[in-house]
Amino acid sequence: MKKFMVPSFFMSFYRLYRDGFQQMTVGRTLWKIIVIKLLVMFVVLKLFFFPNILQTQFSTDQQRAEHVLMQLTGSAGNK
Repeated sequence: MKKFMVPSFFMSFYRLYRDGFQQMTVGRTLWKIIVIKLLVMFVVLKLFFFPNILQTQFSTDQQRAEHVLMQLTGSAGNK
């Protein structure tokens, strides 16, 4: 059975980051803060700025599909 060979460039790239993250002390804390901030930002954006309007205005998937189709094709004809 033949083993899958990863090119040496990708292995050296992986080892560089693996070793770098293992030796970090302050960087780990900073990365945790960055990840937490991104999660909070995306959750807030999703909940407050991108509500699921189709789910609240239409009760079936068929109605939603027709509405989206009319919006897509109707706006192209008005240009």
